[in-house]
Amino acid sequence: MNTKSTRVLLVVCALFAFTAAKAQFSAGLNLAFPTGSWSNGYSTGFGLDGRYEASIQKQLNWTASLGYTSFSGKTISGFTLTSIHVIPLTGGIKYYFQESNKGFYGAADIGLYFYSASFGGATSSTTRFGFAPGIGYRLEKLDFSFRYNSAGDLSYAGLRAAYIFPGK
Repeated sequence: MNTKSTRVLLVVCALFAFTAAKAQFSAGLNLAFPTGSWSNGYSTGFGLDGRYEASIQKQLNWTASLGYTSFSGKTISGFTLTSIHVIPLTGGIKYYFQESNKGFYGAADIGLYFYSASFGGATSSTTRFGFAPGIGYRLEKLDFSFRYNSAGDLSYAGLRAAYIFPGK
């Protein structure tokens, strides 16, 4: 892990440690759809993630997320592209339009996206800074959302369905 990612991870851990407000954790399943020219060579991605969410004010929460998504390569002219894996490490805000932790919300995350792929024994990796605006709907213990993960030429749209564990 490089110095920049270590610093981001330390900031996220510090936020967890010093949050005394109402907080909760969710675990989700993701469907991801590559966009732009990237979609020519790669199919739908599948992944998992965890998200920590804590209150800032009545309808505004901050979030920290860590996930893993794998995109399978398509076959082009008889050659199958290798899979690409992404680990997004993001932090952001979530604003509930009606009341805190219920109903429709808008969200925005920023963070690092760690991409890796293997090509015949050689591994290639890159880290991108990304931004992910989104919308969602929260029921009591379920959270459904749509986000557009903008990370340059490796951007993708994503759907998330998550279970929310009881918080403190």
